[in-house]
Amino acid sequence: MYWTKKHVMMCTSLHCNQKGAMDVLGRLRREVFRRGLDTEIMVNNCGTIDLCDIGPNMVVYPDNVIYGGVTAADLPDILAYLQGGPVVDRLLLQPRSNFEGKRRDFYDDMVNQGIDNENEALELAKAHDLDQTFFDEQFRRGFMARKPIEKSDEMRIHPTKKALTRYGLLDAGNRADDF
Repeated sequence: MYWTKKHVMMCTSLHCNQKGAMDVLGRLRREVFRRGLDTEIMVNNCGTIDLCDIGPNMVVYPDNVIYGGVTAADLPDILAYLQGGPVVDRLLLQPRSNFEGKRRDFYDDMVNQGIDNENEALELAKAHDLDQTFFDEQFRRGFMARKPIEKSDEMRIHPTKKALTRYGLLDAGNRADDF
């Protein structure tokens, strides 16, 4: 069982679980066993992979594949992929594609435009087709932080080192301690 060809891990942390991850995971496990694939494919749950707003999320090793927004309706395509079929492109997360590309572009613009006001940052997120849920999750997951402005009741916001590192923005001449 531990020396399988593929290892599928489904995030079942709070947000993914609220979006049906346990149901998807259970159905996938049943189908893997039903098809006799359990000697080739191990299916487990896991904790967060920091993409909570687009979950449920699934990681497939050693393929270096991350799927986002997985539902039970996606399982036939995912099972076909696990059995040697094509990657399910509509669910695939990659550093510069769909969901992750929008996030990176948001942070890049936030840094380059010097945005540190929460309302302006939210408008920028919306301009990148990212909603309030995304925005709130960034604070909760530690990708953005609030910092008090000296001698004021107001706060400024900034991307954290975690966000800058994840999206390769520290390499763009930004230093984490600037934020």
